[in-house]
Amino acid sequence: MNSTSRKNIVIFTILLILGLLFIQVRWIVYSIKFQDTAFKKSISLALNQTIDKLKANKKVCMVMQECVSCDTLKLDNQLLSSGVWKMIHDAIDEELEAYNINLEYDLFIVEEGKDSMQKSVKDKTIKKGLYYSHCIQDIVLKTGYRLVVIFPGRTKFFLESVGFMFLASVILILLIIASFIYLLRLYQVELRLVEHTKDLINNVSHEFKTPLSSISLASGMIRKKRYSSEEKLQEYATLIFKENKKLQRQVESLLHLAAIERNEFEYNKEDLGVNLIVEEAYNTAEMLLIEKEGKLKLDLDENDTHIFVDKLHLSNAVVNLITNAIKYSKGKPDIEVNAFAENKTVHIIVEDKGIGIPTKYQKYIFNKYYRVPTGNVHNIKGFGIGLSYVRKVVKAHKGEVKVDSVPGEGSKFTILLPQNEQ
Repeated sequence: MNSTSRKNIVIFTILLILGLLFIQVRWIVYSIKFQDTAFKKSISLALNQTIDKLKANKKVCMVMQECVSCDTLKLDNQLLSSGVWKMIHDAIDEELEAYNINLEYDLFIVEEGKDSMQKSVKDKTIKKGLYYSHCIQDIVLKTGYRLVVIFPGRTKFFLESVGFMFLASVILILLIIASFIYLLRLYQVELRLVEHTKDLINNVSHEFKTPLSSISLASGMIRKKRYSSEEKLQEYATLIFKENKKLQRQVESLLHLAAIERNEFEYNKEDLGVNLIVEEAYNTAEMLLIEKEGKLKLDLDENDTHIFVDKLHLSNAVVNLITNAIKYSKGKPDIEVNAFAENKTVHIIVEDKGIGIPTKYQKYIFNKYYRVPTGNVHNIKGFGIGLSYVRKVVKAHKGEVKVDSVPGEGSKFTILLPQNEQ
């Protein structure tokens, strides 16, 4: 699948998810509005039927007709003493129960444009939009009077009615958004991995092509006996030996890559001195250092502190740091390797005076296949797996690896490992 097709699929998926989110949000808003409309309709019907029942009760009509002209206190006393408030409450309770509305409510008799008159609660302002009312003109035989009901627990009722579906919808929306963001990040990682894999294949081709060509040329000259002296023969043999060693290093790198891919490292840990690990790494990288006419200063641990490690993999990790320091040095490499123990932690430091690593790339250099862009420097090749291998090995030994680098001044890599207390 080409990049354009992948891009189109991603855009199409984004549009589908955004459409789904839009529909879900609209459904939630519609559901809330629908519940509010249904609630208002139910209350309106309940009040209408309540008024019809009260009209049929002559006692209620007579008492309310006598009381509507009274002041608030006298209205309360007369309605209470006559039992009319109870009749009104009972009628409303019965109708609300028929609509499955079991909420506490406050009851008012209100004359429009004047102060409210109610039972038990004094000086309470009735705000428009927060109450439900019905005209009681047919009962009191006067215009402007309304029976008003307020539900303090109305919000709770809505939450109980649509709460589960609303909460589930919100959670699903949040999960979809989180999953979408995560998938986008995975997609970006995969795109980078594809690009790095392409670079890896190109680098493998170039890295193998040069030594194979040199070996082929030298072996051809020997086979055809096209050499004038023993010195020339020795020169061809040395060239074959050096290029063969280079190929071996590349093959080992690819084997490390395969092990990283399958997560199949086997560690045979043993009690060893840190100096042995550093010296082993130096001996392995010495030939490459000589080829580059560089120098390497070793500053070993005075006490040769012991650590519980795998000799092969840890020394290879240090070799990777040294060879990187050689490759990324300007001119003749100048490298220093220090080993010491401090606060029950062993430090192995590889420091160079090379081209350095820009700050914006430092957080990526331990990622698999990642290679720092080198600008106009095209003679630096590699597979982008060395530092990934280093971090994996160090983590397997319960340690960590750090980098401190300044572009144009050099880099310092520090491996921190727990000291062996056995």
